[in-house]
Amino acid sequence: MVYESVTDGEKLCRFIEHDLLANSRWEALASCFKYTGRQLELTDFFRQLTIVNLAGRLVIGGSSLAKQMDISDPQFQMAFMSFLRDNLEIPYYQIDETYRFALRAVKASQEQISKSLARKIKNWAKIHHKYCYMCGDSLDFHDSESHCAYTCEHIWPRSYGGNSIEDNLLPACQSCNSHKKGHFATWAMPAIQSLIMGFEPSSQRLQEIEGCHKFALHYRIAQKLAERKNLTLKQAFLKLGHWTEVRITRLDDVADFFNLENYQL
Repeated sequence: MVYESVTDGEKLCRFIEHDLLANSRWEALASCFKYTGRQLELTDFFRQLTIVNLAGRLVIGGSSLAKQMDISDPQFQMAFMSFLRDNLEIPYYQIDETYRFALRAVKASQEQISKSLARKIKNWAKIHHKYCYMCGDSLDFHDSESHCAYTCEHIWPRSYGGNSIEDNLLPACQSCNSHKKGHFATWAMPAIQSLIMGFEPSSQRLQEIEGCHKFALHYRIAQKLAERKNLTLKQAFLKLGHWTEVRITRLDDVADFFNLENYQL
């Protein structure tokens, strides 16, 4: 997950990956997948799940405490630090820094999009981006009940510390925002391990793949693009464009998540 981070949730994940988990031996995990033909992919899958799961526990746990007491209350810090100390195996010398990163992400999760920024994003979308950044459907800027109704979507979700800032917002249709993207903070969060369809499934079967899996395919390549070009996720999604029809990458292998694509660079 090495790309240009713009939200406090992403920065928390980067801290977890490069500081808390700095000594993790992911190559040892890769050896467990020796006979899968998916060593690199599965290792990355479990690595990202570990990072985001911990980030989610920190942000959502902190947000739960914030409902019981004010964040500025010393009791909040005591309760949160107790959670870090007693429930997570974080070294004592990293607890203070973990708390600082987590606290910023908790505060970000409570941010609302300002009215002025919401207007700015919507006006930009009406002129420059009239379609959903995920599925590509034309956005309906008038009927809020339509499945194509315009929404201002957090790329990195608020519940995982996504700030309500311009660099973390893109126009999306109501359907993708609520049903396909949901609260996923990375491509590894949907149940991608269940997407196995055998050899050469029909075009119809490929297009029947669930929206959350289509989003995961799209997100994975956007993340790779961001890492390769040192872009933000927003820049990567804009460069990538919306997803296309799902295709098999290698016809001589079973069609599972890691043998499918739905992008056109």
